[in-house]
Amino acid sequence: MTKVAQFVVIINDNVVWMEKKALEFYSDLLGQKELGEKFVAENLSHQKLFRIQNDFSVEMLMAYEGDNPLSFMKLNSSRLSNQNLGANKAIGAEHVVYSSPDDITVLFNRAQQVALQRKHDLIWVKVLEIDTVLIEVLQSLHYEEFSFEEPLANESDPKLIYFRKSVQ
Repeated sequence: MTKVAQFVVIINDNVVWMEKKALEFYSDLLGQKELGEKFVAENLSHQKLFRIQNDFSVEMLMAYEGDNPLSFMKLNSSRLSNQNLGANKAIGAEHVVYSSPDDITVLFNRAQQVALQRKHDLIWVKVLEIDTVLIEVLQSLHYEEFSFEEPLANESDPKLIYFRKSVQ
């Protein structure tokens, strides 16, 4: 069956699945259930996800196989969060939660289509430094690492690295 990525509406069923998937993903990635729980509570809890429905510049893109959700990421087209990137109209991706490298490719191919349709000239991605699978897939999709100064909430936060790709 073919995998597709599409935007999802923030409803209870989707939010419950996304929070559960994020807990599993970040607990595994960070190596401790407690660290995964802390990261999700700060970034992808059901409260945080429900707040997104009131922000029209933030959307959730989800990969499916048939009717089965597989992976998701957050896209942010807010001018405030996408400034100082050297682009006219950038779109940012973050919190990429995936089951397989193929899912990442499906999500980012769809994000690129959306960027082109909406006349964005740059896609940039926040990646946890320890997420080597995501880093490898982004590099295979011709994303380039770049320096970006973003204030950390505190020193114990996982280190982020940044990737970008011009869209024409």
